[in-house]
Amino acid sequence: MYFTPILPIDIKGNLDQELLSLAEEVCIKSAALSGSHNMHILHSIKDLLRKTNSYYSNKIESEGTHPLDIEKAMRKDFSSDKHEKKLQLLSLAHIDVQKYIEALFLKGATSNIYSKEFLLELHKEFYTKEGMDNFLDIHYEDKDVRMLPGRVREDDVYIGSHVAPKFSELDTMLRSFESEYSKIYTASTKALKLLYVLSAHHRLVWIHPFLDGNGRVSRLFLDASFMDMKLEGYGLWNISRGLARESDAYKKHLSLADMKLQGATDGRGPLSLRGLSYYLRYMLETSLDQIAFMSKNLELSSLGHKIDKFVFLSQQGMLHTKPLPKYSSALFKELLIEGEVARGKVKDIINKGDRTATTLIKTLSEMNYLESDTPKSAIKLKLNAEFASYLMPDLIPSK
Repeated sequence: MYFTPILPIDIKGNLDQELLSLAEEVCIKSAALSGSHNMHILHSIKDLLRKTNSYYSNKIESEGTHPLDIEKAMRKDFSSDKHEKKLQLLSLAHIDVQKYIEALFLKGATSNIYSKEFLLELHKEFYTKEGMDNFLDIHYEDKDVRMLPGRVREDDVYIGSHVAPKFSELDTMLRSFESEYSKIYTASTKALKLLYVLSAHHRLVWIHPFLDGNGRVSRLFLDASFMDMKLEGYGLWNISRGLARESDAYKKHLSLADMKLQGATDGRGPLSLRGLSYYLRYMLETSLDQIAFMSKNLELSSLGHKIDKFVFLSQQGMLHTKPLPKYSSALFKELLIEGEVARGKVKDIINKGDRTATTLIKTLSEMNYLESDTPKSAIKLKLNAEFASYLMPDLIPSK
Protein backbone atom coordinates (compact mmCIF):
# COMPACT_ATOMS: atom_id res chain seq x y z
CA MET A 1 0.00 0.00 0.00
CA TYR A 2 2.12 2.86 -1.37
CA PHE A 3 4.55 3.41 1.52
CA THR A 4 4.48 0.24 3.62
CA PRO A 5 6.03 -1.05 5.80
CA ILE A 6 4.76 1.49 8.29
CA LEU A 7 6.92 -0.01 11.06
CA PRO A 8 10.15 -2.09 11.13
CA ILE A 9 8.34 -5.43 10.88
CA ASP A 10 9.93 -8.30 8.94
CA ILE A 11 8.32 -10.79 6.55
CA LYS A 12 7.48 -13.07 9.51
CA GLY A 13 5.59 -10.28 11.24
CA ASN A 14 8.26 -9.65 13.88
CA LEU A 15 8.96 -6.13 15.14
CA ASP A 16 12.65 -5.19 15.33
CA GLN A 17 13.35 -5.64 19.04
CA GLU A 18 16.68 -3.79 18.94
CA LEU A 19 14.99 -0.67 17.58
CA LEU A 20 12.19 -1.09 20.12
CA SER A 21 14.78 -1.21 22.94
CA LEU A 22 16.43 1.96 21.61
CA ALA A 23 13.02 3.65 21.50
CA GLU A 24 12.37 2.63 25.10
CA GLU A 25 15.73 4.11 26.11
CA VAL A 26 14.77 7.41 24.44
CA CYS A 27 11.45 7.50 26.34
CA ILE A 28 13.09 6.79 29.71
CA LYS A 29 15.95 9.26 29.33
CA SER A 30 13.68 11.97 27.92
CA ALA A 31 11.35 11.65 30.90
CA ALA A 32 14.30 11.99 33.30
CA LEU A 33 14.93 15.53 32.01
CA SER A 34 11.60 16.67 33.42
CA GLY A 35 12.87 16.18 36.95
CA SER A 36 16.12 18.06 36.44
CA HIS A 37 14.89 21.53 37.55
CA ASN A 38 11.91 23.41 38.95
CA MET A 39 8.97 24.08 36.63
CA HIS A 40 9.82 27.76 36.06
CA ILE A 41 13.36 27.05 34.85
CA LEU A 42 12.04 24.23 32.66
CA HIS A 43 9.53 26.70 31.17
CA SER A 44 12.35 29.13 30.43
CA ILE A 45 14.38 26.36 28.78
CA LYS A 46 11.42 25.37 26.61
CA ASP A 47 10.95 29.00 25.60
CA LEU A 48 14.63 29.16 24.62
CA LEU A 49 14.43 25.90 22.69
CA ARG A 50 11.54 27.17 20.57
CA LYS A 51 13.97 29.75 19.20
CA THR A 52 16.81 27.29 18.71
CA ASN A 53 14.43 24.76 17.15
CA SER A 54 13.37 27.41 14.65
CA TYR A 55 17.02 28.20 13.96
CA TYR A 56 18.06 24.57 13.45
CA SER A 57 15.00 23.51 11.46
CA ASN A 58 15.53 26.39 9.04
CA LYS A 59 19.28 25.73 8.97
CA ILE A 60 18.55 22.27 7.55
CA GLU A 61 17.05 24.13 4.60
CA SER A 62 20.16 26.40 4.48
CA GLU A 63 18.15 29.39 5.69
CA GLY A 64 18.95 29.69 9.38
CA THR A 65 18.69 32.94 11.33
CA HIS A 66 20.81 33.22 14.47
CA PRO A 67 18.84 33.09 17.76
CA LEU A 68 20.13 36.56 18.67
CA ASP A 69 18.55 37.92 15.49
CA ILE A 70 15.39 35.94 16.20
CA GLU A 71 15.11 37.63 19.60
CA LYS A 72 15.58 41.03 17.96
CA ALA A 73 12.76 40.21 15.56
CA MET A 74 10.55 39.22 18.49
CA ARG A 75 11.06 42.76 19.78
CA LYS A 76 10.24 44.11 16.28
CA ASP A 77 13.89 45.04 15.79
CA PHE A 78 14.32 43.83 12.22
CA SER A 79 17.44 43.88 10.10
CA SER A 80 17.75 46.65 7.51
CA ASP A 81 18.87 43.97 5.05
CA LYS A 82 15.78 42.71 3.18
CA HIS A 83 16.99 39.12 2.95
CA GLU A 84 17.89 38.97 6.64
CA LYS A 85 14.53 40.44 7.61
CA LYS A 86 12.81 37.85 5.43
CA LEU A 87 14.62 35.07 7.33
CA GLN A 88 13.78 36.68 10.67
CA LEU A 89 10.11 36.58 9.74
CA LEU A 90 10.51 32.96 8.66
CA SER A 91 11.82 32.09 12.12
CA LEU A 92 9.02 34.00 13.83
CA ALA A 93 6.48 32.06 11.77
CA HIS A 94 8.08 28.79 12.85
CA ILE A 95 7.98 29.81 16.53
CA ASP A 96 4.36 30.95 16.25
CA VAL A 97 3.32 27.60 14.77
CA GLN A 98 5.19 25.76 17.56
CA LYS A 99 3.18 27.80 20.07
CA TYR A 100 0.01 27.11 18.10
CA ILE A 101 0.66 23.36 18.27
CA GLU A 102 1.42 23.50 22.00
CA ALA A 103 -1.80 25.46 22.62
CA LEU A 104 -3.82 22.80 20.81
CA PHE A 105 -2.56 20.11 23.15
CA LEU A 106 -2.97 22.28 26.24
CA LYS A 107 -6.62 22.73 25.33
CA GLY A 108 -6.92 18.98 24.91
CA ALA A 109 -9.07 19.44 21.82
CA THR A 110 -6.66 18.15 19.18
CA SER A 111 -8.18 15.87 16.56
CA ASN A 112 -6.33 13.05 14.83
CA ILE A 113 -3.05 14.70 13.85
CA TYR A 114 -2.43 12.07 11.17
CA SER A 115 -5.45 13.28 9.21
CA LYS A 116 -5.16 15.12 5.94
CA GLU A 117 -7.09 18.00 7.51
CA PHE A 118 -4.54 18.51 10.28
CA LEU A 119 -1.61 18.41 7.84
CA LEU A 120 -3.26 21.01 5.62
CA GLU A 121 -4.05 23.13 8.66
CA LEU A 122 -0.40 23.02 9.75
CA HIS A 123 0.82 24.12 6.30
CA LYS A 124 -1.78 26.90 6.14
CA GLU A 125 -0.98 28.08 9.66
CA PHE A 126 2.71 28.37 8.76
CA TYR A 127 2.38 30.02 5.37
CA THR A 128 -0.21 32.62 6.38
CA LYS A 129 1.97 34.16 9.10
CA GLU A 130 3.36 37.67 8.69
CA GLY A 131 6.11 37.79 6.08
CA MET A 132 5.45 34.32 4.66
CA ASP A 133 3.91 35.79 1.51
CA ASN A 134 7.53 36.19 0.40
CA PHE A 135 7.90 32.40 0.29
CA LEU A 136 4.83 31.58 -1.81
CA ASP A 137 6.33 32.23 -5.25
CA ILE A 138 8.00 28.95 -6.24
CA HIS A 139 10.32 28.44 -9.19
CA TYR A 140 11.01 24.91 -10.36
CA GLU A 141 11.50 23.13 -13.67
CA ASP A 142 11.57 26.48 -15.49
CA LYS A 143 8.12 27.34 -14.11
CA ASP A 144 6.93 30.05 -11.73
CA VAL A 145 4.06 28.92 -9.53
CA ARG A 146 2.17 30.65 -6.73
CA MET A 147 1.73 28.21 -3.85
CA LEU A 148 -1.55 28.26 -1.95
CA PRO A 149 -1.18 27.76 1.82
CA GLY A 150 -2.93 24.65 3.09
CA ARG A 151 -3.37 23.11 -0.35
CA VAL A 152 -1.77 19.95 -1.68
CA ARG A 153 0.40 20.41 -4.74
CA GLU A 154 -1.12 20.20 -8.19
CA ASP A 155 2.09 19.36 -9.99
CA ASP A 156 4.39 16.37 -10.14
CA VAL A 157 7.81 17.08 -8.64
CA TYR A 158 11.09 15.41 -7.85
CA ILE A 159 13.49 16.25 -5.04
CA GLY A 160 17.07 15.23 -5.74
CA SER A 161 16.86 11.55 -6.64
CA HIS A 162 13.40 11.13 -5.11
CA VAL A 163 10.49 11.21 -7.53
CA ALA A 164 7.53 12.23 -5.39
CA PRO A 165 4.19 10.45 -5.84
CA LYS A 166 1.97 11.84 -8.57
CA PHE A 167 -0.22 14.71 -7.43
CA SER A 168 -3.31 12.84 -8.64
CA GLU A 169 -2.61 10.18 -6.00
CA LEU A 170 -2.12 12.53 -3.05
CA ASP A 171 -5.63 12.46 -1.66
CA THR A 172 -5.73 8.66 -1.58
CA MET A 173 -2.20 8.54 -0.21
CA LEU A 174 -2.90 10.99 2.62
CA ARG A 175 -6.02 9.02 3.57
CA SER A 176 -3.87 5.89 3.68
CA PHE A 177 -1.33 7.76 5.81
CA GLU A 178 -4.09 8.62 8.27
CA SER A 179 -5.47 5.08 8.28
CA GLU A 180 -2.09 3.42 8.84
CA TYR A 181 -0.57 5.79 11.36
CA SER A 182 -3.74 6.28 13.39
CA LYS A 183 -2.94 2.80 14.67
CA ILE A 184 -0.56 4.59 17.05
CA TYR A 185 -3.59 5.31 19.25
CA THR A 186 -3.93 1.60 20.03
CA ALA A 187 -0.19 1.00 20.50
CA SER A 188 0.57 -0.70 23.82
CA THR A 189 3.76 1.14 24.86
CA LYS A 190 5.43 4.55 24.56
CA ALA A 191 8.39 2.90 22.80
CA LEU A 192 6.13 1.45 20.10
CA LYS A 193 4.42 4.83 19.70
CA LEU A 194 7.82 6.44 19.20
CA LEU A 195 8.58 4.04 16.33
CA TYR A 196 5.24 4.99 14.77
CA VAL A 197 6.04 8.71 15.14
CA LEU A 198 9.52 8.51 13.59
CA SER A 199 8.33 6.24 10.77
CA ALA A 200 5.44 8.63 10.02
CA HIS A 201 7.88 11.53 9.78
CA HIS A 202 9.73 9.85 6.92
CA ARG A 203 6.57 8.69 5.16
CA LEU A 204 5.20 12.24 5.21
CA VAL A 205 8.45 13.58 3.72
CA TRP A 206 8.29 10.78 1.11
CA ILE A 207 4.70 11.67 0.14
CA HIS A 208 5.79 15.31 -0.28
CA PRO A 209 2.21 16.64 -0.21
CA PHE A 210 3.02 20.33 -0.73
CA LEU A 211 4.73 22.25 -3.46
CA ASP A 212 7.14 23.71 -0.90
CA GLY A 213 7.71 23.69 2.85
CA ASN A 214 7.54 19.91 3.20
CA GLY A 215 10.73 19.72 5.29
CA ARG A 216 9.73 22.44 7.73
CA VAL A 217 6.13 21.31 8.01
CA SER A 218 7.14 17.67 8.47
CA ARG A 219 9.45 18.66 11.35
CA LEU A 220 6.69 20.77 12.91
CA PHE A 221 4.47 17.73 12.46
CA LEU A 222 7.15 15.63 14.18
CA ASP A 223 7.07 18.01 17.15
CA ALA A 224 3.27 17.70 17.20
CA SER A 225 3.58 13.91 17.07
CA PHE A 226 5.91 13.86 20.08
CA MET A 227 3.37 15.95 22.01
CA ASP A 228 0.49 13.81 20.81
CA MET A 229 2.14 10.63 22.10
CA LYS A 230 2.98 12.52 25.33
CA LEU A 231 6.74 11.96 25.13
CA GLU A 232 7.66 13.31 28.55
CA GLY A 233 10.63 15.67 28.54
CA TYR A 234 10.38 16.64 24.88
CA GLY A 235 10.73 20.39 24.59
CA LEU A 236 13.69 20.26 26.98
CA TRP A 237 15.58 18.70 24.09
CA ASN A 238 14.84 18.96 20.42
CA ILE A 239 15.73 16.65 17.57
CA SER A 240 16.21 19.43 14.99
CA ARG A 241 19.56 20.43 16.52
CA GLY A 242 20.89 16.91 15.99
CA LEU A 243 19.53 16.76 12.45
CA ALA A 244 20.97 20.17 11.56
CA ARG A 245 24.45 19.43 12.93
CA GLU A 246 24.91 16.90 10.14
CA SER A 247 22.10 17.70 7.76
CA ASP A 248 23.70 15.62 5.02
CA ALA A 249 23.44 12.55 7.28
CA TYR A 250 19.78 13.33 7.96
CA LYS A 251 19.05 13.66 4.25
CA LYS A 252 21.05 10.52 3.52
CA HIS A 253 18.98 8.47 5.97
CA LEU A 254 15.73 9.90 4.64
CA SER A 255 16.94 8.79 1.22
CA LEU A 256 17.74 5.29 2.51
CA ALA A 257 14.17 4.97 3.73
CA ASP A 258 13.01 6.08 0.25
CA MET A 259 14.46 2.89 -1.25
CA LYS A 260 12.18 0.44 -2.97
CA LEU A 261 11.96 -3.19 -1.86
CA GLN A 262 15.40 -4.82 -2.08
CA GLY A 263 14.61 -8.50 -2.58
CA ALA A 264 12.26 -11.09 -1.10
CA THR A 265 13.53 -10.77 2.48
CA ASP A 266 13.32 -6.98 2.60
CA GLY A 267 9.94 -6.62 4.24
CA ARG A 268 6.35 -6.83 3.05
CA GLY A 269 5.76 -3.59 1.20
CA PRO A 270 6.85 -1.56 -1.82
CA LEU A 271 9.47 0.30 0.24
CA SER A 272 12.58 -1.19 1.81
CA LEU A 273 12.39 -2.51 5.37
CA ARG A 274 16.17 -2.24 5.69
CA GLY A 275 16.06 1.37 4.52
CA LEU A 276 13.40 2.20 7.11
CA SER A 277 15.41 0.44 9.83
CA TYR A 278 18.61 2.36 8.98
CA TYR A 279 16.65 5.60 9.14
CA LEU A 280 14.98 4.73 12.45
CA ARG A 281 18.27 3.78 14.08
CA TYR A 282 19.73 7.11 12.99
CA MET A 283 16.75 9.07 14.38
CA LEU A 284 16.77 7.20 17.69
CA GLU A 285 20.52 7.59 18.15
CA THR A 286 20.23 11.29 17.26
CA SER A 287 17.50 11.64 19.90
CA LEU A 288 19.65 9.96 22.54
CA ASP A 289 22.57 12.21 21.63
CA GLN A 290 20.43 15.34 22.06
CA ILE A 291 18.98 14.12 25.35
CA ALA A 292 22.51 13.44 26.66
CA PHE A 293 23.62 16.88 25.45
CA MET A 294 20.84 18.68 27.33
CA SER A 295 21.25 16.49 30.43
CA LYS A 296 24.87 17.57 30.65
CA ASN A 297 24.06 21.23 30.05
CA LEU A 298 21.31 21.27 32.68
CA GLU A 299 23.48 20.04 35.56
CA LEU A 300 22.78 22.40 38.46
CA SER A 301 26.35 22.73 39.75
CA SER A 302 27.71 23.40 36.28
CA LEU A 303 25.07 26.07 35.57
CA GLY A 304 25.79 27.82 38.86
CA HIS A 305 29.50 27.98 38.08
CA LYS A 306 28.83 29.28 34.56
CA ILE A 307 26.49 31.96 35.90
CA ASP A 308 29.22 33.24 38.23
CA LYS A 309 31.71 33.37 35.38
CA PHE A 310 29.28 35.00 32.95
CA VAL A 311 28.45 37.78 35.42
CA PHE A 312 32.14 38.31 36.23
CA LEU A 313 33.13 38.58 32.55
CA SER A 314 30.21 40.91 31.89
CA GLN A 315 31.19 43.21 34.75
CA GLN A 316 34.79 43.24 33.52
CA GLY A 317 33.63 44.40 30.09
CA MET A 318 34.84 41.19 28.46
CA LEU A 319 31.54 40.31 26.74
CA HIS A 320 29.63 42.02 23.95
CA THR A 321 26.79 42.92 26.31
CA LYS A 322 26.11 45.77 28.68
CA PRO A 323 27.76 45.00 32.06
CA LEU A 324 25.44 43.31 34.52
CA PRO A 325 24.77 45.14 37.79
CA LYS A 326 26.25 44.12 41.11
CA TYR A 327 24.47 41.27 42.93
CA SER A 328 23.23 39.75 39.64
CA SER A 329 24.98 36.45 40.26
CA ALA A 330 23.39 35.89 43.67
CA LEU A 331 19.90 36.59 42.32
CA PHE A 332 20.37 34.43 39.21
CA LYS A 333 21.53 31.43 41.24
CA GLU A 334 18.66 31.78 43.69
CA LEU A 335 16.21 31.83 40.80
CA LEU A 336 17.93 28.83 39.25
CA ILE A 337 17.23 26.83 42.41
CA GLU A 338 13.87 28.26 43.50
CA GLY A 339 12.34 29.02 40.10
CA GLU A 340 10.63 32.22 41.18
CA VAL A 341 11.15 34.73 43.97
CA ALA A 342 8.78 37.31 45.44
CA ARG A 343 10.06 40.83 44.76
CA GLY A 344 10.11 41.62 48.46
CA LYS A 345 12.57 38.79 49.14
CA VAL A 346 15.25 40.04 46.75
CA LYS A 347 16.68 42.37 49.40
CA ASP A 348 17.31 39.36 51.66
CA ILE A 349 19.00 37.40 48.86
CA ILE A 350 21.46 40.20 48.12
CA ASN A 351 21.56 41.42 51.74
CA LYS A 352 20.79 45.00 50.77
CA GLY A 353 17.94 47.49 51.18
CA ASP A 354 14.66 47.84 49.29
CA ARG A 355 15.94 50.54 46.97
CA THR A 356 18.95 48.52 45.79
CA ALA A 357 16.75 45.43 45.31
CA THR A 358 14.14 47.37 43.34
CA THR A 359 16.81 48.91 41.09
CA LEU A 360 18.38 45.48 40.50
CA ILE A 361 15.04 43.95 39.46
CA LYS A 362 14.24 46.89 37.17
CA THR A 363 17.67 46.84 35.50
CA LEU A 364 17.76 43.07 34.93
CA SER A 365 14.19 43.10 33.60
CA GLU A 366 15.08 45.83 31.11
CA MET A 367 18.17 43.83 30.09
CA ASN A 368 15.92 40.81 29.37
CA TYR A 369 17.29 38.55 32.14
CA LEU A 370 14.14 38.52 34.29
CA GLU A 371 10.46 38.10 33.57
CA SER A 372 7.22 38.12 35.55
CA ASP A 373 3.53 37.61 34.87
CA THR A 374 2.62 41.10 36.09
CA PRO A 375 4.62 44.20 37.14
CA LYS A 376 4.18 43.23 40.80
CA SER A 377 4.28 39.43 40.71
CA ALA A 378 7.21 37.13 41.48
CA ILE A 379 10.25 37.30 39.20
CA LYS A 380 11.69 34.41 37.19
CA LEU A 381 14.94 33.85 35.34
CA LYS A 382 14.81 34.37 31.59
CA LEU A 383 17.34 32.53 29.45
CA ASN A 384 17.78 35.04 26.66
CA ALA A 385 19.93 33.98 23.70
CA GLU A 386 23.01 35.95 24.82
CA PHE A 387 22.88 34.45 28.31
CA ALA A 388 22.17 30.95 27.02
CA SER A 389 24.95 31.13 24.44
CA TYR A 390 27.41 31.34 27.34
CA LEU A 391 25.69 28.83 29.64
CA MET A 392 25.18 26.36 26.78
CA PRO A 393 27.65 27.36 24.06
CA ASP A 394 27.05 24.25 21.95
CA LEU A 395 23.31 24.92 21.85
CA ILE A 396 23.59 28.44 20.46
CA PRO A 397 26.53 28.97 18.10
CA SER A 398 28.78 31.98 18.40
CA LYS A 399 27.98 34.79 16.04
